[in-house]
Amino acid sequence: MQCGCHCIKCGSMELSSKRVGEIEKDGYYDMHHTCLKCKAHFDHLEGDVFDSCEKCGFNI
Repeated sequence: MQCGCHCIKCGSMELSSKRVGEIEKDGYYDMHHTCLKCKAHFDHLEGDVFDSCEKCGFNI
């Protein structure tokens, strides 16, 4: 899936994306992205950056 997001640390659009949470009735769902260049892991909408994430299993 491509959403047009870019890394909030380095600006790259080369992201690995993973759905977190349930799909809403309108088709929306929360996403977490991991930058393939700088390895930053962040929330799609909130902009929070995580060192590790229990929701999607990301761990540096």
